[in-house]
Amino acid sequence: MSTDDDPDPTLQMLIAEAEADPDVIGLILTGSRGAGAVHPESDYDVCFLVTDAAYDRYEREAQPPQRGDFLDLAQKHDIWHECPRRFYTPELPAWEIPGFAEGRVLLDKTGETAAALAAFTTITEAQARATAANRYDDYLNRLYRSLKAWRRGNELGGRLQAAESAFALLHILFALERRHQPYHDRLWLHLDSLAPQGWQPGELRAILLDLISTGAPQRQQAIARRVIALMRERGYEDTYNAWDGQIDMIL
Repeated sequence: MSTDDDPDPTLQMLIAEAEADPDVIGLILTGSRGAGAVHPESDYDVCFLVTDAAYDRYEREAQPPQRGDFLDLAQKHDIWHECPRRFYTPELPAWEIPGFAEGRVLLDKTGETAAALAAFTTITEAQARATAANRYDDYLNRLYRSLKAWRRGNELGGRLQAAESAFALLHILFALERRHQPYHDRLWLHLDSLAPQGWQPGELRAILLDLISTGAPQRQQAIARRVIALMRERGYEDTYNAWDGQIDMIL
């Protein structure tokens, strides 16, 4: 059953091709088009979800079907195959996960495609807590080192450590909502989803730009107090306490 009514003729032709192939059980659109961030340079990133048996046959014969022969070859397109067995397992490259997390189901013949894609939208509670705790410790470490560098007159070290803290902070905030961190170039699409943590519209964007551009000590301290309060509220006091008062000394 087609689950997408996008008028894009290219997508409709891809759906028709998938519908006609008994090996195919679903079709997923990823990339900027799947995320809803289409721009003039957008290509088509499409995953043909095939049965496990079909995928094994393609691997064995080393001749997977050519898909989307009608696509404009002047553009770069990424058309590939996956199967349910490989989804959300170590066999799937980690870099693909954020793309699937914001992907869109174009066709779902059996219900497996929507179920497979849904597995990418959240991470388990255990994964989320482990990630948040580890990245919180990393954030505090970067904060501590940055402010110490600034105090010693080491502007380069202070700025670089502040920039590193921004990456740790992103992992923390998305883990708190049990979500994968999006690709950096599409982060702007997802920051509003962190509003339940108390951030005002546009505030996180400004904070991240601060950290990666100036890393000013007083601004870092103000940001850190917000982060520490949030993490205390969410139950990560132990990670902070493990610093034995060293963070208190720099705030």
